[in-house]
Amino acid sequence: MNSIPDAAIELIKKFEGFSAHAYPDPIAHWKVPTIGYGTTIYPDGAHVKQGDTITEALASEYLADHVAKNCTPSLTKIPTWAAMNSNQQSALYSFAYNLGAGFYKGANFTSITNVCDSPERWNDSAWIDEQFGKYANHGLKGLVLRRKAEADLFCTPV
Repeated sequence: MNSIPDAAIELIKKFEGFSAHAYPDPIAHWKVPTIGYGTTIYPDGAHVKQGDTITEALASEYLADHVAKNCTPSLTKIPTWAAMNSNQQSALYSFAYNLGAGFYKGANFTSITNVCDSPERWNDSAWIDEQFGKYANHGLKGLVLRRKAEADLFCTPV
């Protein structure tokens, strides 16, 4: 299995934030309790419950496990994946963690699929920024910042 670049984990951590205590999902509330760096299901398959607590070290392990099991298999199927540098891959790991690993060729993901399928435009930072920016949920500040950070990382040479 491909190793997950450190930049991917750090970007995800930055935007997910850490919580030692289970908290309600902003949309689904306590129907989807969340902990650590966005964990809703533990690696053993158990669901996070209200009242659960976690250490930052364990939350980091769970994040890495989730990314490896739920993001890597889909991302490595992108035809241009092997041609991407680790920063480009890291940006897509963050995108996938936030919006779902099966985004590639998805009906609502034409713009980001075009990014993946257009290596000749990978150095066009304005275009890359525009494509990532289309997934910022109507200008929600945190998502605008996340998509900008992903686009910037995608355009950063290794």
